[in-house]
Amino acid sequence: MSGSESDGSMVKPRPWTVESSRIEYQDRFLTHRMDRCITERGNVLDPFHILEFKGWCHAVALTPAGELVLVEEYRHGGGEVVRGLPAGTVEPGEDPAATVARELTEETGYVADTWIELPAMWANPATQTNRAYSYLALDARPTGTQKFDPGETIAVVLKPAPEAFRELMAGGWCTTSLHVASLLMAREYARAHAAEDPRLAPLAG
Repeated sequence: MSGSESDGSMVKPRPWTVESSRIEYQDRFLTHRMDRCITERGNVLDPFHILEFKGWCHAVALTPAGELVLVEEYRHGGGEVVRGLPAGTVEPGEDPAATVARELTEETGYVADTWIELPAMWANPATQTNRAYSYLALDARPTGTQKFDPGETIAVVLKPAPEAFRELMAGGWCTTSLHVASLLMAREYARAHAAEDPRLAPLAG
């Protein structure tokens, strides 16, 4: 038997067997779960830590003038004010499309006429259970006032889409990695569909 066979590297990846689970901590924001797992190669992982979060949603909102509606907010984990996308938490049983429209309005005071669903992605499938849902909003316009949660103070920043991408790719602002993914997916969508929808041209670059 070769070394590659004896060390189990020829075994194909597959879901682990969970022999038991216990909740270490739980509140309205997250659940910290500890699993006893048996891997596909028979190794025991105990405990394997899992964080259960609600789903997240992101809005890539574009105004009729071709500006991205961005937000600046203090993020305590990073210890900095961070520029990013209007975003929020999807409540259990809620349609992410309804969540993202609400969050755009609450965080920025903007609404949008057209919403385009982009591919969803795992936030961090190694240790987290939640997915991030991304939407492209067109014809975003201000119609009301912001409505903040207790831990929020949000400044709205309007940036022409080409300028925003130049700054982002030059390292001009450090933002959340999932927000970058949403922005890049929105740009690729715009590049694929700008010929049929001129509103996408500023985002297509």
